[in-house]
Amino acid sequence: MQPAIRIPEIAQRDRFVKRAVSQKHVFAVAGEDGLARVSSPHDPNREVTLLWTTEAEAARWADVLTVNPRVKQIGISGLIADVLPKLYTLERSVGVDWSAEPVEPEVEPMDLVQRLRQEGIDAFVQRSRLRRAVWMLEDINGPALLVSQKNQNQLVLPCWATRPEAEARIQGPWSDAVAVEVPLPNFVKLTLPWLEEQGWLVAAGHAEGAGTIELQPADLSRRFAPEAATA
Repeated sequence: MQPAIRIPEIAQRDRFVKRAVSQKHVFAVAGEDGLARVSSPHDPNREVTLLWTTEAEAARWADVLTVNPRVKQIGISGLIADVLPKLYTLERSVGVDWSAEPVEPEVEPMDLVQRLRQEGIDAFVQRSRLRRAVWMLEDINGPALLVSQKNQNQLVLPCWATRPEAEARIQGPWSDAVAVEVPLPNFVKLTLPWLEEQGWLVAAGHAEGAGTIELQPADLSRRFAPEAATA
């Protein structure tokens, strides 16, 4: 069993999460045998896949870790939806901003998914406050909605803090949708209460993949209070 993570390791893990969400990507070293990994110092029978938030640090270790290495950038959506779930399936842990120092946090992949998603919500709130707006997708039928991952009878409204984030999701069943800007006061005073009346949920800063954090509209409203309540 992996031992409890220590305070310096927690600090390094949390810095990694904040940087990853802020820049919307991380870096890995890919070689002939996949993403670079090392044996866990806690369990020699378990492997730790290594990720960094700076390209230079990944490049620094590339030749040490694998054969024919290349530094690979991984977008945050791909990390959450694809890479981390695969590492979970392979029963690997994740080493974040690894540098061969005594303090090297090992994080469970799905725990990292949840921390990235939670940080994504915090970033959504901060950026929406700064820009005084929220972005959604709409088509001729109205707002683009998702089916809840927790309850197939419940719908979820995905929303984003910027236009590019919203437009990045215009594909597949949403290929005819357009990004629509909603002033933040209107989103808090009108949209969220409307969702509450419908019995629907909201996915702030929605990213694809399992483990999406689906909030009650009132919970998201409280995160914006009191600033968003004023025009």
